[in-house]
Amino acid sequence: MIPAGAVRFSNAMSQFQSLAESLVILVALCGSAIWLRDRGTILRDEQGVFGRLVTDFALPAVILLSLSKVPFSLQALLPALLIFVVSVAIMVPAWIVGKAMGLQRKVLGSIILVASFGGSSTLGLSLIRRVFHDNPVVMRDSVLMGEYGVLLPVFTLGVAIAIYFGRDDHQETGLWEACRPFFLSPIFISMILGTAISMVGLPQSNVFVELVEDTLRVAGHSLMVLVAFSIGLALRPIAIRDLAALIAVAVLLKLVVEPLLAWSLALSFELPHLERELFVLQAAMPSGAISAVLAKRYGCDGAVASALVVATAIISLVSLPLTLYLGG
Repeated sequence: MIPAGAVRFSNAMSQFQSLAESLVILVALCGSAIWLRDRGTILRDEQGVFGRLVTDFALPAVILLSLSKVPFSLQALLPALLIFVVSVAIMVPAWIVGKAMGLQRKVLGSIILVASFGGSSTLGLSLIRRVFHDNPVVMRDSVLMGEYGVLLPVFTLGVAIAIYFGRDDHQETGLWEACRPFFLSPIFISMILGTAISMVGLPQSNVFVELVEDTLRVAGHSLMVLVAFSIGLALRPIAIRDLAALIAVAVLLKLVVEPLLAWSLALSFELPHLERELFVLQAAMPSGAISAVLAKRYGCDGAVASALVVATAIISLVSLPLTLYLGG
């Protein structure tokens, strides 16, 4: 009989390998963007183009396809709601610490985004698919938790924060006025439409439906490349000493406080073991690359956000397997 500790260690190593492979792909694509930028193939000023392609093209395709393909289920709504609560809760200490550090508003917006939102829609689903061997129940719950619990706050509160903190000093735009364009954006429309389709379902073996799904699938496959290129073009040389304090704050809040809060909530609400494991896994993910894209797209400090995303991703190589191993 294999000792339980050995099984847990083996699972942790499998998770580490899966995360490492995903991170290597992301880093390689970011490096390609930097190389192409240095050669003059892509201009630094074109970073905004890639950011808009992420938020207005690839992500809406992923959201619409993911929601429409997965039947609506009440089973995953509680952990999704809890993930939403955890993300919002982390914004408070991020704002308090940032204000105490005297950060400029654009940098403060970036640290709130990076500390609050994980990479569930990119690294998260990739990791879960590898670790749980495409288990259909796991994938269904993970997609619902990721879409409703992570992407929903990212593209509502996250966009609101990015717009609010990213506006210029002379602008007097209120929060609602600043965030109103989001509710007409492709992201919001795809979330509403996808949710409606998931509730009513689509006809099976329909040529037109299959054609639309294939189109969305091909468009969605560009997400990782577009996100990586957007980050790579936004990166600029920054002395590590200038970011050390911000990295410490982001790592502490995103990789330590957030999974601990998620674990305590999972125990308090007595989630089943599988849902508890998925919930903690989602919360323990490093900062999502989309946080850097939103920061740059809506006027926050995109370079700082990109550097913090990379820092949390590297440190998560140790923190994520350790978190899941200790949590059982």
